Amino acid sequence: MSLPRFMLNARALSRQPVVLTGADARHCRSLRLQVDDPILVSDSVGGEFHARIVCFLKHGVEVRVGEASCHTSESSLTITLYQGFAKGSKLEIVLQKTTELGVTRVVPLLTERSQVKPREDRDQRGKRWQEIIRQAARQSGRTRVPILDSPCTFDRSLEEKADNALGLLFYEKADDAEAPLAQLPPPRAVALWVGPEGGFTPAEITAARQHGLRIAGLGPRILRAETGGIIAVTLAQFLWGDLKDSRAGNEYKPI
Repeated sequence: MSLPRFMLNARALSRQPVVLTGADARHCRSLRLQVDDPILVSDSVGGEFHARIVCFLKHGVEVRVGEASCHTSESSLTITLYQGFAKGSKLEIVLQKTTELGVTRVVPLLTERSQVKPREDRDQRGKRWQEIIRQAARQSGRTRVPILDSPCTFDRSLEEKADNALGLLFYEKADDAEAPLAQLPPPRAVALWVGPEGGFTPAEITAARQHGLRIAGLGPRILRAETGGIIAVTLAQFLWGDLKDSRAGNEYKPI
């Protein structure tokens, strides 16, 4: 049975004593953990450590941090997802599921057909998104919390793409004549563009091609905006990351 895992940060781990607070403390109590029970704590940037519960405080749980864990769950593939803004809780679904799948960075994307525009006074929504990502990272056994960037325009996203990343824009009218993705040299980093409801415009497709992006499809069916982002990250992990076929010995294990 795996040990309970808690996502902290480098600052929290540097304090003495180390104390779980907020949602982490509530989760600790909900698991009915006891003094001296072993747990794992992560610094959210790749480090993970063995720890034990010292005592239960009024507003937290004190723990004693020990040696580093040899556990590794981060993909060698760096994945940036530019996800078109979507209505309601759809973006929250993308943040949660792509975190579970191993995404490195998510950038909410403003496009010509975006039906939802961010508002500067919605700080609470940003905090909620950060907490969704953090909890998804904890639940899925990750040692790194993905970066959630500020909303970005489509033109800016094209300009900021790293030169060493393979850029893929997913479009329902992609040209089938392009070489299959599986035939490309394995990249170390990918940047994925997924549109909002209504998809990308022809002008955006043209701009993407001019910036060296490959235009790819996700099958013959029209997918919802939130489905597209999840499938795009899954596809990248399957082709070049750590989501391998069960015949390779890395079999999916449901929780």
